[in-house]
This record gives sequence, structure tokens and C-alpha cells, in this order.
Amino acid sequence: MAFSLEGAHLKRAVILLNMGGARSKKELKEFLKNMFLDKRIIASKLRYIISALITISRSGKAWKNYELIGGSKIYEHTQNLIKKIEVLSLGDYDIFFAMRYTAPKIADIFQGRDYDEALLFPMYPHFSTTTTLSSFDDADRFFRGKNIKIFKIEHFFDNERFNETIVKSIKKHAKSGAYLIFSAHSLPVSIAKKDIYETHLKKHVEILSERLKDMGFADIHLAYQSKLGPVKWLRPSLDEVLKTIAPSPVVIYPLSFTIDNSETDFELELYYANIAKNYGIASYEVCKAQNDSDEFAGFIDQKAREILRLT
Repeated sequence: MAFSLEGAHLKRAVILLNMGGARSKKELKEFLKNMFLDKRIIASKLRYIISALITISRSGKAWKNYELIGGSKIYEHTQNLIKKIEVLSLGDYDIFFAMRYTAPKIADIFQGRDYDEALLFPMYPHFSTTTTLSSFDDADRFFRGKNIKIFKIEHFFDNERFNETIVKSIKKHAKSGAYLIFSAHSLPVSIAKKDIYETHLKKHVEILSERLKDMGFADIHLAYQSKLGPVKWLRPSLDEVLKTIAPSPVVIYPLSFTIDNSETDFELELYYANIAKNYGIASYEVCKAQNDSDEFAGFIDQKAREILRLT
């Protein structure tokens, strides 16, 4: 194993950070409640009331959607990914995952464990206050006052090895004359104006478009999904883009996710697939996120070693 003798005695941990997901109706209520209590999601002090109202009004309908996909697979994918990274880590660091809105939380992970260094590794390729910074907030609260050195990865959308995982997934679905749509989780315009998220997405599409220019796609688009409520959200929405290019064949890639979840398994695979069908799109395919692929595990290990000075 390759690391400096100077740091050989240090105990290190790498924590993969994600939002969480619902494997039961009870866990869904916990997810919704905690998400809408997050000041990075809803800044208003009324979020305590809003959170309760949304949890009550949406949990029943939302759980029916989860039932269609057999519950969130985010835990299964992440646990399998962890197993692969453990093999690659060679004991140089311990690897865990923590969720923002459901268990396990950062505090659960470090209960009874002591480390000299920890790397916070968000599963979000692009930085946003609503995802990456929110997860860092949660970690900072826990680590405050503790004698541990914290490293943070803010984004990795421009990493060449990471983008190879995306290109490989898209190649499996590439069809000459098809339209490729990069679908990203949307944000309210009021938040997006103060966030670098949209800029990162557009740069990412530019990088990938250059890599994919010889695959024969008719055109490449960036679209947004998962808007909620009456406020203005980032556009164009995915349904708007689908309507514009119908009835041409479509390939969708979930750009803002590395682990498949309800927004890919339900929204993209089922909800938007039905919309595409109604628009007359006969060929509609959704690429899988990185999940527990060997390539993604290798990328995380390489990035962790780089930052923790193990290379």
C-alpha cells in the first residue's frame, strides 16, 4: 500500500454523504419532515409549519410512488458501493456513509469511534447550498470542538475519471439520431440566483458534450426535474424539452445523481416515461447512475487517497 511513513499512524475515515431515502412509510415521513426543516431548503422561520403541512399532505401520495419501485434503492446501492471501496482501501482508511435526512446520521457513524482525519465526500457532483453545503452544515455541527482534521470535497463534475463513468453509461444507450437529455434536479430560481449549482451543471454539459460529440446524437439538452410548489424553478423542465423534440428517440442521463433514488427510479423511469409516451416518443431510455460500479468505487478510492495524502 502506498502512503507516507509520516502519516502511517493516523486513523482516517471517508464518509459518503447523501440525502437519504424511504424504505418504509415511517421513514418517508422522517425524510420529508427533516428535509423541509432544513434552513438550506426553506430559509423562512415558517419552515416548522411548512414541514409539518408537507409531511401530512404528501407522505401518503409519495409513498404510493415508492411502492411502485419497491422503496428507495439508495441504501442498497450505497452499501454495495461501500463493500467495493473497502476492498480497495487496503485498510488505509475506513469507509462509511451518512444520510442528511434519514439514518444513519454523522453522529451515528462516529458513535464510539475516534479518528485523526475524516474526508467528507458528498455524492453530489455539483456544489449546491441545498445539498453539499447542507450536508457540510450537519457535519460541522457534529465535529465542532472535536480534535479531528476535516477534509471536504465540494464538487467533482470536472474530474476526468468520474466523467468516464458517465460516458460509459451513455454509450450503452447511444443511438444515431437520438436526443440526449441531461436531467438535473431543479432549484427554485430564488435559491439558484445565489448558488453556483446551475453554473456547474452548464459547465458539466459542455465537458460531456465534447466527449460525446462522435456518438451521433441529434442534439444534447440540459433539463430540470422534481419541481415542487408554485414558485419559479429553473427551466427548461424535462417535460418541456420532451414535448419539443417529440417524437424523436430520447436518451436520458440523471446528471445530478450518482446513486439511483426515487427521482431516477420513479420520476425518470416511470413518470416521465409516461409523459414521453403521451407525446408520441416511442423510444425513451434512461441511463443508470454510477451506483456501485467498479469504476465509481475506483474513482472514490483514488480521490480519497489524493486528498488524504495516501498516494
